Amino acid sequence: MGKKATFVLDEGVMENAKEIVKKGLFKSMNSFVETAIKDEIERIKKEWIKNAIIDASKDPLFLSDITEIEKDFEHADFEEAEK
Repeated sequence: MGKKATFVLDEGVMENAKEIVKKGLFKSMNSFVETAIKDEIERIKKEWIKNAIIDASKDPLFLSDITEIEKDFEHADFEEAEK
């Protein structure tokens, strides 16, 4: 069972949401709101990951580690590893 919450939404947002639910795109307003929140959380998390990757690409210590790892595996043979 979910946790109950109360929100105040812009009237236009609420009307648009009701219309979407009325057209059968979601089984209920709760389903629509939950999906919208989950989608936004996922979008934000992806943005955080993207920003972390961008930050890492500018970090000399991280880049040095990557170079070192590449050198360590320079002569690794995938076919030999499968044996």
